[in-house]
Amino acid sequence: MGSPHTPEMTPDLLRSYSEAALRNAEELLAEASLLLDHDYVARAYFLAVACVEESGKALQAFDAQNRNLSDPAICKVLKMGMESHSQKIAYALGSWALSSPDQRDALKVAAGLVSHLKRGREPSMYTDLRTNPDRVQTPREIVRASAARDCVTLAASCLVHARHHVSSKTPIKFTSAQDRLLTMKSSKFQSLLSAEDFWWYYISRMEAGQQDLAEAVLGYERDHMKAGIRFCPTEENDTETI
Repeated sequence: MGSPHTPEMTPDLLRSYSEAALRNAEELLAEASLLLDHDYVARAYFLAVACVEESGKALQAFDAQNRNLSDPAICKVLKMGMESHSQKIAYALGSWALSSPDQRDALKVAAGLVSHLKRGREPSMYTDLRTNPDRVQTPREIVRASAARDCVTLAASCLVHARHHVSSKTPIKFTSAQDRLLTMKSSKFQSLLSAEDFWWYYISRMEAGQQDLAEAVLGYERDHMKAGIRFCPTEENDTETI
């Protein structure tokens, strides 16, 4: 559980947070491996998932160093992301997949793994009450030895990638539009992405050499969403098909 207060975020603080998360991930992996060797498969699985999360947190903190940290809204979103189990897992696996030579296949694998780890995290640590039939569920009966081994192997891969990323990359440079997009409400963002004319708008910008998605989102929101004016594609794109 994180603090309800948001600290004053600085590049130095985020860099220290990233380094601390990596050290903790190394310890979690060592402990998960030790438990696996002694047949404590459920707890090995849980600690391996925690290692993936800490690797994701290390990447999140490292990549955020060039955000507009003077904006409290951005700092709040960053803190929430680094405390979210699902976001940390997704960040670790997404970054790992994008470093693969075959990004398409790796992303497909990562998408499946994200849901598996999110579902398996709690049952691997806690007993629970289940129905159909009514019964008590224990972690040991849920986690297979092969799943624990695979999770420890995955955690090791995510940690190796996170270490390499932090030691060899430069923190991302973000535009003001990308920072503003980070703080946009998810409901508004999803509504915008579901609008067909947004994609015609984005295509028209791409054809004009303006490929930045964040700039397109903010431009569409300003000129069309708020104004209640649909974007009209060119005649060429507006042709109806049967």
